[in-house]
Amino acid sequence: MQIFKFGGASVKDGEGIRNLEKVIQEFGNDRTVVVVSAMGKMTNKLEELVDLAVNGKDYDAVLEELFSYHQAVIQDIMNVVPESYIKWEESLKECCEKVNGQDILWSYDQIVPHGELMSTSIISAYLKQNSQCEWLDARDLIRTDQYFTEANVDWVVTEKSIIKTLQDLDHMVVTQGFIGSDAEGNSTTLGREGSDFSGSIFAYCLGAESFTVWKDVKGILNADPRIMDQTEKYDRLSYREITEMTYYGAQVIHPKTLKPLAQKSIPLTVRSFEELEASGTLISSKNTKKTVPCFVFKKNQLLVTAEVKDHNFMNEQKLGLILQVLDLLNIKINLMQNSALTFSFCIDNKEFKARRIKELLNRDFILSFEGELNLATIKNYQPESFDQLPPDRSVLMEQKTASNYQVLYR
Repeated sequence: MQIFKFGGASVKDGEGIRNLEKVIQEFGNDRTVVVVSAMGKMTNKLEELVDLAVNGKDYDAVLEELFSYHQAVIQDIMNVVPESYIKWEESLKECCEKVNGQDILWSYDQIVPHGELMSTSIISAYLKQNSQCEWLDARDLIRTDQYFTEANVDWVVTEKSIIKTLQDLDHMVVTQGFIGSDAEGNSTTLGREGSDFSGSIFAYCLGAESFTVWKDVKGILNADPRIMDQTEKYDRLSYREITEMTYYGAQVIHPKTLKPLAQKSIPLTVRSFEELEASGTLISSKNTKKTVPCFVFKKNQLLVTAEVKDHNFMNEQKLGLILQVLDLLNIKINLMQNSALTFSFCIDNKEFKARRIKELLNRDFILSFEGELNLATIKNYQPESFDQLPPDRSVLMEQKTASNYQVLYR
């Protein structure tokens, strides 16, 4: 059994869906589980919809844009609109009415999964025209807790459910990435770009022979080609090396993807859906030699500085309080530094989470926030690597170890 994952860029239009079918026909088999993301940039549009619906604002124009986009894709590849797709349009309308005034994280997880549900309903209907294909709702298979927007998988329940449903699979299955459900039936999401993680969940539970992620690049590169002109492709990486890269924010594989695969030594290949003859990048347990430097640039960073109010030291007890709050909010620290009286940390800039930090820590600390910052990381740096950084950067924080360098700047 093998797992294929296709991201939003690969299914953004009719041409992409026809290409997906070509990839499956050429490289798949009768026991292939196909995990698919929302089409194109639909998740961004659905996030916009969440904000409008929760705050009671007019969202009709956004809904119309969403529906028109999907129906245009359908018109390009099929003669009729699938009944399965129409159902999700109605479901999304109902969700938008239901979340008015509700908690934004819960609301996010009820609305945003419709991107994946819509895309897979269209793709499975298209594939059924020429092959045996079954559509499955990932929410019936992947059980999580209630950490909405960053849900944690209940591996025991999930594994039993996936094995029971798919262990005797003899035909292709299309399902969704990124989504699951809690014990009460609420939809949940696994973190932004979490479709890779979904693929590894299926691979782990089914003991798959391989997991392939089909992307719009020829493999894993040492930098984002949209930022750096000169990039190099890695032919092979170890689980350890790629885990460190994703920890620092490399947008190649979702950070949670590697652990389930490594536990069962399931090889992961990142390949191009545009250059099918290219071999891509193979990730496995085999150790690799020291690799070329990896460059990671993260925009829209927020620097939070917590200063003690009692003029005492920023001791372990106070640090523990801050870290407990960040853990409660499922916030990952990208860079941190402490002094006698302050603890500063850099995180992804999300307004609602910054607001919660202030609410929970304002009593014990003097807080300051500085946003719209940039964070650069060079993994396995060499002397000439620093030439790739912006020359006119204004540095706020930096750290350097024997092999890695990070700098926060405006």
